Amino acid sequence: MKNLFMILVTGVLFFNCAGPMPPPAAASEPIDKLTLGTVQSQIKNGMSQTEVLSVLGSPNIVTKGAQGNEVWTYDKIGSSQSAGASATYGSRTLNQGFWVFLFGGVSSRSSASATTESKSLTVIITFDENKNVSDVTYQSLKY
Repeated sequence: MKNLFMILVTGVLFFNCAGPMPPPAAASEPIDKLTLGTVQSQIKNGMSQTEVLSVLGSPNIVTKGAQGNEVWTYDKIGSSQSAGASATYGSRTLNQGFWVFLFGGVSSRSSASATTESKSLTVIITFDENKNVSDVTYQSLKY
């Protein structure tokens, strides 16, 4: 009986001393290719459609222009929110007099703020009859 107890205690100690299992690997988030900097630095006149696809990915809208040339539109809209709050309770104040400070002169203060910011980026790429970039226009808004 004593041996069985020692085996159980040893087993419990052995398995409890094992390190925790590692957390599951987080799924890698897709890298956002469409940024104003990417468009300005990497999209140039004369690039092929294949090169544009490798830099920016697939467009949101594909249309035909007035002359029958292909026009790709990339559109990205995003927003971010931030909030903050602060509070001070029970701080003694001397500006109300010494006796008020000594016997209960306590003040409280709190404040809160919230901000929402929206951004949009629209990129229009026009291709010529050889399917090469002939014009790039973009608009970036932050409000």
